Amino acid sequence: MTDTTPLVITLNLPESEDETKPGTLLVGRGDLAHLRQFSYTHLSDLGDIIAEAMEALAAVEGTPPIIPESPKTEPKPATSRKSSTKASAAPVEVSEPTIDIPLKKGQRTIPISHLKLTGGDTDAAAYQQAIGLAGKLIDGGLWDGASAIRIPDVYVLQRKIGHLSPAEVTLFSLDELVEAEAVPA
Repeated sequence: MTDTTPLVITLNLPESEDETKPGTLLVGRGDLAHLRQFSYTHLSDLGDIIAEAMEALAAVEGTPPIIPESPKTEPKPATSRKSSTKASAAPVEVSEPTIDIPLKKGQRTIPISHLKLTGGDTDAAAYQQAIGLAGKLIDGGLWDGASAIRIPDVYVLQRKIGHLSPAEVTLFSLDELVEAEAVPA
């Protein structure tokens, strides 16, 4: 990194110091950043928290992560309204139950076997939470829905990425968040 690249610090604090909600601190320069959650008791603690985040960013800059290129998607050809009506009227053969993953723009339908909960709570509420988190992984470009993933603990994953935007989720790799299964050749 060159010294001319500006350092950006984003600090989000809970509305009052009495809350149990953690604060978040994002320190970034160029394409690299470090994100951390913290709790504090006095505003005077913030200097130490920022200094620790700066050290962590320096470590990331020293050994930057290797981020693979996202797959290129081809634009869909425009279809007329008449032909799309006929296409939607045709019966679709489904070999396996599917789930709809809500995305920022629309939704993606995936086979139900591609989203598995392997530990922690596996009830209906946890599965609904997992569906929302899967959408965040797709929106962030970490997962395409074509391969299967296993979520060891939905609520731990929610604490990690639930408050992040899709752009911030890209700071992680898929393997840091979930267990990804290899795509068969």
